[in-house]
Amino acid sequence: MISIRTALDLQRAMYQLLGQRSISQITVEQICTRAFIHRSSFYRYYTDKFDLLGQMVMHALEELLAAERTDATGSAIIAQFIGAHTQILRHLLVTNAEGDNIRCQQVINDCFVTLAQTESSDHVFVTIRESQHPDLTAYLVSGAVMSIVQWLNNSGRDGQSASTQATIQATLATIFSLEQHTV
Repeated sequence: MISIRTALDLQRAMYQLLGQRSISQITVEQICTRAFIHRSSFYRYYTDKFDLLGQMVMHALEELLAAERTDATGSAIIAQFIGAHTQILRHLLVTNAEGDNIRCQQVINDCFVTLAQTESSDHVFVTIRESQHPDLTAYLVSGAVMSIVQWLNNSGRDGQSASTQATIQATLATIFSLEQHTV
């Protein structure tokens, strides 16, 4: 079991590094150096940098759900997540031969699927959970998140501004309201 202090040190180091560079440019050695933790300790708790990233994304989503107002919609929760973590999410938009972009998408998708399996009453996670194909529905949601981040990146918008939050929320609401069809 990972110590809370070690986990926080590693997450803080990864968060700081993601604020500076793309996930493809970050090594486990850099994470450990920044966290003042020996590399072998890292592998005692995580399989690789994407495992650490997955736990960070999961933690951020769980915090948003825990703080969720009862009147908040799924699109508002996801918009808040994007707004709060735009700088970090921008660095997950990678294109390289190593397939890091696929791994980043899989991390976000896995978090959505895992949260959908909980008893969360959030509309987005209920939609994923009740879908005939939860994994595919989660990919749609995670793809929408990364597409919005790409839009923010290309347009230089602030993901936390009120007008941008309203635009993101309206776009997500449209996506989440699409009728599911039986295949």
